[in-house]
Amino acid sequence: MPLAAKSESDHMTHARKPRRNKRYVPRVARLPMLIKTQQTLAPLESIIDQIERDGTVTVDARNVPIFHCVADGEWYASAPAIAGMADFFDMWAVRHGRAFKATALRQLANRLNAGMPIDGPLMTALRAEIPALRRIGAGLTQADASDLLQQTRILAEIETRP
Repeated sequence: MPLAAKSESDHMTHARKPRRNKRYVPRVARLPMLIKTQQTLAPLESIIDQIERDGTVTVDARNVPIFHCVADGEWYASAPAIAGMADFFDMWAVRHGRAFKATALRQLANRLNAGMPIDGPLMTALRAEIPALRRIGAGLTQADASDLLQQTRILAEIETRP
């Protein structure tokens, strides 16, 4: 049985399929994690800069150390916010099996809470810890960051209960 010769039109059977029409659904605009990390760490770095520059921290009328959050324009107590940051990064380390402890952050929070002096070795440790915090924060996915934040809020709520 002789083979039939293929014509050029036989080669066109795998032509491009028409594209399926999809409705455009815009995504919610979210800031990149690098920017969110900067917004989160900026108040901490501002506190550290003020301590290094003036040897002081900003306090409220009750003498509680406070910081200004540029993101929302509000003032917050420094010690619990910094302790929450330490919890966030420590939870990240446990979740991802990394050997990281936000030791300097936690020491800063404890000293601010107790009204103790912030010495040179702690300042050096804080400056050394910040690049690691930046790397961790910038590498988070939105879902991981949101979940860690929620876990940190839950921990803070549990710790405030009698």
